[in-house]
Amino acid sequence: MESMTSRERLAAALLGRPVDRLPFAPFLAYVWESFPAEVQARGALRFHQDIGADPLWRGAPCPVRVSTPGLEVRTWQEGRRATAEFETPVGTLRTVHATSDAGRTAFIVEHPVKSVEDLKTQIWIEEHTRIEYDPKPAEDHLAGDGREGLSLGMLVYRGKTAFQAMVEHTCGTEEMVMLLADAPRETEALIEAMAANNLRCAELAAQAPYEFWLTFEDSSTQNYSPKLYERYIEQEIARYCELLGGMGKRYVQHACGHLRRLLPAMKRSGVLAVESLSPPPTGNITLREARAILGTEVGIIGGIEPTAFLNLPDDEFPAYVEQVIEDGSGGPFVLANSDSCPPGVTPERFAVVARIARAATVAR
Repeated sequence: MESMTSRERLAAALLGRPVDRLPFAPFLAYVWESFPAEVQARGALRFHQDIGADPLWRGAPCPVRVSTPGLEVRTWQEGRRATAEFETPVGTLRTVHATSDAGRTAFIVEHPVKSVEDLKTQIWIEEHTRIEYDPKPAEDHLAGDGREGLSLGMLVYRGKTAFQAMVEHTCGTEEMVMLLADAPRETEALIEAMAANNLRCAELAAQAPYEFWLTFEDSSTQNYSPKLYERYIEQEIARYCELLGGMGKRYVQHACGHLRRLLPAMKRSGVLAVESLSPPPTGNITLREARAILGTEVGIIGGIEPTAFLNLPDDEFPAYVEQVIEDGSGGPFVLANSDSCPPGVTPERFAVVARIARAATVAR
């Protein structure tokens, strides 16, 4: 077979078509800032080129412009804590993020919706949000680093389905469970308002020239039960898949947690591939088990478990990668580290994976 470009190779692999070699598409989130300054200065595209990997741009810019007339936002920083207040005519929400010392990443320590009254304020924000198509972010990306490799465009401006966004960013898992029990009508109303904005955004965004699309679902039964997933998230994702399919485009689901009991629902909803799938201990299902559930139709992107990527000795790591490749075979497969790459993984270790992938025999 003639040599393919990275874009051709990744697209063919996701669609289950023949490839010239197994693609390796590293996920650089969380690890990039720990790389040497000279590596960062050359940029992510150059890094892929230098090690012989295939750039997969996860969550390329969403081609919409969002505004909320009547909403005032105030932000301030105190040490490692960043606070934002969102003032509306019906109430004010407050959220706080803190920055970790070790990973230099920000995480939420105070969610904005903490009460029934806060639910009503967030509903007001959703009902007054304006979404307009803006092709420039996608055009700029595709003219820059996105000119090489494959871009998975961000389908919705909030990055997630309504329920997932509430669990992660709006309420938190504990408060979400309590609000569903104590204020089901108001909670359902907010979920519906957020999902409606997501679908409106997806309908506009899908006009952009990305062929493949993504949301950062972070799917996991560590956050909710399979029944809640099926009731809320599966239905919204199925609508994404239907919308994109009607335009000749496809949806990829970022899912980086415990997926054993969620994979059947993902397959039902029509996703093209599950991205960032990880075996234990980060995940709770092996690649072989995942392939048995997903069959030969649904793709897997991932497989290299984060702690193994960081901690395996140099003399054991190549054999581990070769086993991952074998376990992921039998259907569409793109080799990758499974999200959340811990700081400390070196550029040289990424290069080892790229070298093994280039020499791998692709089994279908």
